[in-house]
Amino acid sequence: MTRTGAAATTVLSEFDPAWRDDVPVFACCRKSVATAVEKLDLVEISSLDVTERVQAIRGVVEAEQPGHLAAHRCCAGHLANVAFDLPELIAPEVEAGA
Repeated sequence: MTRTGAAATTVLSEFDPAWRDDVPVFACCRKSVATAVEKLDLVEISSLDVTERVQAIRGVVEAEQPGHLAAHRCCAGHLANVAFDLPELIAPEVEAGA
């Protein structure tokens, strides 16, 4: 498995349970996270500052599902959390490739 593939698996597994960080995870949230994971190189964007990570993640989801994030605050919140947590979530994959 590539570093990016391992990072994707790690991020997606965070959304398998019904709750993440005391916030419910709905099917729409899983779909939004899956879209971001599928469209982005997580290892590459993990080195960006947090604002750029949020913009990149939101950008790909908004491109695939226009207007979705405005209507689904749950998804927007989870995507922002992914952006904040990404460096920690994929640290083993990044270190392995360094």
